[in-house]
Amino acid sequence: MKKYIAVQFGARRAYAVPTLLAEAGLLEGFYTDLCGNVGLGRLLAALPSPLQRGSLKRLARREVPESIRAKTVTFPFQTARHVLRRATGKYHTAVGDDLLWEAFDTELGRAMIRRGLGHATHVFSMAGECLPFIEHAHQQGRTVVTEFYSMPSRREIYRDEWRRFPELEDEPDDAYVRWYAEKQRQVCHVTDWVIAPSQHVIDDLTRHFDFPPERCFVVPYAVHESWLDVQNDPVKGRVLFVGLAGMGKGIHYAGMAQQLLDDPTLEFRIVGWASERVRAHRLCQGLNFVGFVPRSEVREEFRRADVFILPSLFEGSAEVTYEALASGLPVITTPAAGSVVRDGIEGFIIPERDPHALAERIRQLMDDRALRDRMSAAAKERARQFTWKQYGERLRAVFDRIP
Repeated sequence: MKKYIAVQFGARRAYAVPTLLAEAGLLEGFYTDLCGNVGLGRLLAALPSPLQRGSLKRLARREVPESIRAKTVTFPFQTARHVLRRATGKYHTAVGDDLLWEAFDTELGRAMIRRGLGHATHVFSMAGECLPFIEHAHQQGRTVVTEFYSMPSRREIYRDEWRRFPELEDEPDDAYVRWYAEKQRQVCHVTDWVIAPSQHVIDDLTRHFDFPPERCFVVPYAVHESWLDVQNDPVKGRVLFVGLAGMGKGIHYAGMAQQLLDDPTLEFRIVGWASERVRAHRLCQGLNFVGFVPRSEVREEFRRADVFILPSLFEGSAEVTYEALASGLPVITTPAAGSVVRDGIEGFIIPERDPHALAERIRQLMDDRALRDRMSAAAKERARQFTWKQYGERLRAVFDRIP
């Protein structure tokens, strides 16, 4: 019988994968960094609030579901060392935080090797996290299933975009970009099966890393059903962007589209963090940078928006597009966003780096209100097909198919 060890940093998607494996009777163990209701993490969570600080405080607030608690193994010493290195700034690397994370990944992977594979026949990891352990499992003849939640060539895409717009963000380190690409090749080499949230991620894997497409499965992400309760009441002309407003999300192309339209009745409302360099950039002068909005208030932004845009250059499957659909918003986005939007039905899919197409589609929705309303209704219905329950069913079906 198949038995999985699931490996994961953090509480990504509320521990959905190990929980699903447990429900299916397939979970041998769950290896993670730290949480507040298992092992030494419970002691940290029990400390008085004044003694809980920074990253360790956030880690202690994580709690794995009861259904996987008994099979959860944490690695508190390696995690605490990593947190202290970041806090003290004494761990110097050529490219800062990126290689600091890789050092942590390596240490955690080695600790997992010492913990062992138990009776596992399969190992699941996200993007090859804790690579030494994944390589060890492969060498021991276990089947390795890797979820690539984002495009593995995203570092190269970022570097190429920076060359076009070097004033927007910091220069990427070419040596690190090459090293990162090589790591993705190593992950692919020890991976037997891939799960990805969009076909665009799989196309990236097959085109740039020679992974066989017949060993890939698409499992789109999901939206919490509560988002379906958002009743869109749009302010006409309000064009909404939600997320980290940086180069990778194509914020400068949103700025170019705004300048092409040059329409004072339109508001390009940018919700999320943006650097001062981005805010001050010549291409972004017409954008309304709202800044960070608490999660408890962001639904109001969706409710009052007229159309949602995400001209992203690389993603896995941007969850914000699911939220926009559930809120009844037509979505204009790119293939790289990996959304479940169907071109011409719930919105429009436009090429990456094409501000003219973005401006044209925005204008079309502003001028044709009947089309806008049809897409709004279709968006809400589309989102109903991608709840967390359906995500679990799709993922379970894939695990059933993997030998």
